[in-house]
Amino acid sequence: MIWEGTTVSEGRGTTLPFELVGAPFWEHEPILKALAQTELPGCFLRPLLFEPTSGKWAAQACVGFQLHVTDAVMFLPYRTSLSLLQAVLLLYPDAFKYKQPPYEYEYQRLPMDLILGDQKVRRGLEAGQPVVELEADWRGELAEFAGLRQRYFLYEK
Repeated sequence: MIWEGTTVSEGRGTTLPFELVGAPFWEHEPILKALAQTELPGCFLRPLLFEPTSGKWAAQACVGFQLHVTDAVMFLPYRTSLSLLQAVLLLYPDAFKYKQPPYEYEYQRLPMDLILGDQKVRRGLEAGQPVVELEADWRGELAEFAGLRQRYFLYEK
């Protein structure tokens, strides 16, 4: 979950961890407006308020969203997460923060870079590069992997 590399709550300390995401400084309308720029199929982000009992933002009201997957085949979880991350970091540059090292036995690199896989994705998001353009960088490798994995399927889809 990419939110682990930030100060944004990923819903820990609630009854719906990893389904909720938010922070006290978020606002629904600007975020939804920013997200409308990218096609996010197979899901619905339900605006809500939640208050974690522990973890990030414990005992504070968080403005956020509950993620509802409406079509598991069409859903693009990484695109959805990156789009939401980009909206938040561009809308709230003074309030949004990345967690700092150490993280998972790594003491030098930013935890977000470990979670995303490299600095290139994070820097592209920060620069406002459309997520769909970022995806183009890994489409070829994904297609290659999809072909390789076919031979290991036990059943037809």
